[in-house]
Amino acid sequence: MIRTIAAAVIAAGFVAAPIEANADPSLAQVSQDWAREWQAKHLDAVFALYTQDAVFMDATGSRVSGLPALKRFFTTVLSQYSAKPLMHSVANYASGDLAYDWGDYSEVVTPTSKSGAVIETRGTYLVILRRVRGKWLIAEQMWTGNVPVPVKQ
Repeated sequence: MIRTIAAAVIAAGFVAAPIEANADPSLAQVSQDWAREWQAKHLDAVFALYTQDAVFMDATGSRVSGLPALKRFFTTVLSQYSAKPLMHSVANYASGDLAYDWGDYSEVVTPTSKSGAVIETRGTYLVILRRVRGKWLIAEQMWTGNVPVPVKQ
């Protein structure tokens, strides 16, 4: 009986143990690097942050799968807009070769054409990272947003 109670107490401790926020600053750095390179329109540097099978889900709910499709989509987006994202990591955690970083963002999106209004949006992001050859890469990226940015395909 005592062993059963002890096992239950130990198991409850594992379940209730809080995940340490910002356990590894290098995890949040991936999102910061992404925002910096995105704003500078350094697409090769942006693409270097993703796995080959990466999945991107934007605030409209659309999904883009695989690096070739991401390259086409991001090239289209940045031909239509310039963006200034600000990322604020709230928490992240790693276990083995998988990790996550999530937080809040705000972004000012300006159309590259003279027509169209500047879009100010904010929301949350979630990045699932996979360690590939010792480097954290984005395997999945998801955004929510209060104002979706329309992209003409």
